Amino acid sequence: MATDTPMNLRIARHEEIMGRHGPGERWAELLIEDGRNRAVWISGPPGTPPDPHIHPDFNEWWIALDGRTQWQIGQYEPVLSEWGDIIMAPAGFSHDIQPKEGVQAIRFGVTHPEGNHDIKGIAPCRLIPVDEGQTNPNLVHTRLKVLVERNGTASNWTEVVVSDERNYATVTHELPGGTSGFITHSTEHRWWVVLQGRIEWSVDDEESVTADPGDVVFIEQGKRYAMTTVGDGPSVRVTIASPAGY
Repeated sequence: MATDTPMNLRIARHEEIMGRHGPGERWAELLIEDGRNRAVWISGPPGTPPDPHIHPDFNEWWIALDGRTQWQIGQYEPVLSEWGDIIMAPAGFSHDIQPKEGVQAIRFGVTHPEGNHDIKGIAPCRLIPVDEGQTNPNLVHTRLKVLVERNGTASNWTEVVVSDERNYATVTHELPGGTSGFITHSTEHRWWVVLQGRIEWSVDDEESVTADPGDVVFIEQGKRYAMTTVGDGPSVRVTIASPAGY
């Protein structure tokens, strides 16, 4: 059950969220409710009992953060995630999530506002390999390391990782000093999870905020903002937008 904490904050800081809970605890904090999604920060230490279940009418996906977690999606063989990986359970695919390594195995789940865990799946009759030959978007397991190796670290780049009827999510690598310029989205809220480096958000009539790895930034519709990679190294961020926003 998600704890009753403020939602849709301008910035939710990784360090502060982790500091609210003791090591080895199971907990969840609801961070985003934007009308399209409910986004929940979930902690499961190794040994947390699995709860295989199915969502028949929407895709659910996660951004893996601290620790390492094993995911068994549909009939696919289990995969083990690392920081920044994205895992998707397509609609109708049972998913079994088991934290494996680290004091806390943290995941950021992006689900439907009306989703529940009432429909239980059964163990698959056989397991098939996850097809490494397929390309994004909407892979069962998108490895951040593979994205960086393929696109490199010497330039700015963006790759689409989720594209369905609810979300259009991208991973962006940006060199120091890179900036978006000022942007406004009149019809949607937009939010980000920082995976690497430091990014500054400048918002009209507000003090700027600087986000570090694991931090979540939310900009409500109609706000004018700009993003700039600050510090000495590049940044990597996941952007969660609506399909209509692109």
